[in-house]
Amino acid sequence: MNHYAVIDLGTNTCNLLIAYLEPDGSCRTVYDKKLPVKLGRGGINNMILLPDAMERGIGALQQHATTLKKYGDIPLRVIGTSALRGALNRDEFLKKSSDKLGWKIEIIDGETEALLIFRGVRLALPSRIGKYLIVDIGGGSIEFILAEDDTIIWKRSVNIGIARVLEVVPMSDPTTSTEISAIENWFDSHLSELWEVSNKHRPQTLVGCSGAFDTFMDIYEQEEPDRKIRTVSELPLADYSVIHKKLIDSNHQSRSTLKGMEIMRVEMIVIASIFTNFLLGKLQINRLIHTHNSLKEGVMDQLIGKKYNI
Repeated sequence: MNHYAVIDLGTNTCNLLIAYLEPDGSCRTVYDKKLPVKLGRGGINNMILLPDAMERGIGALQQHATTLKKYGDIPLRVIGTSALRGALNRDEFLKKSSDKLGWKIEIIDGETEALLIFRGVRLALPSRIGKYLIVDIGGGSIEFILAEDDTIIWKRSVNIGIARVLEVVPMSDPTTSTEISAIENWFDSHLSELWEVSNKHRPQTLVGCSGAFDTFMDIYEQEEPDRKIRTVSELPLADYSVIHKKLIDSNHQSRSTLKGMEIMRVEMIVIASIFTNFLLGKLQINRLIHTHNSLKEGVMDQLIGKKYNI
């Protein structure tokens, strides 16, 4: 039994990763697909999953189940994150998913999520990188891991994900400078601990993983979404600034036609870019690295119990 699978059911997307363990002990990705779920839409700040959100979540899990049937009965872990761990009615969703699919969804806490993200991201990074800050921008939460090479200095999961911002700060299309300032102030008010620890340790590199950072890189390289899975690559700050300006000046329609733009991110990419740009400036970061690796790769590495090379 050489195939292994991980499903990461997040607030915005439901991701399936399937890996194959070679006879020599190496491991490679054979399938990597995300589906939109918007599990937190309309209810995340009220700590509830709305009926239509539950339907989207179950539907995405069923689609992934159809894919998994091609590989037979293989080891599988299904992980739930911010939207599920914060929902007062999550048991209803867990029962529905169990009744339809027979799967047990593991709802992990924020600290565990950050640790697994670090495990996944570290697989892709160079052995010596100095002090760096990993950032995973999710719909319900954002994970921060400050590290030096293989050692974690500090980690946190903060409930300031993009889906939450959309419900707190109404946005025009395109957004206005007043709205951008309001969004930056909202983020700023929730991150005093990050500012304090970063001021002490002075990370110079920001490692953006998966999600919105995949889209930034696709736009930068003019690649179609999901056509290129990057283990690690660099996004020059000057080029990111051009992308950021293009995004905040765009409306929904013009954004959707940008080469590299993933349709499921058209709504939320502006806030993700506002946050990234704000973070780069606030921490005086001088290098931006991207990796596709994130939570699901960390869970896969844990599932297989060895270094996972994609």
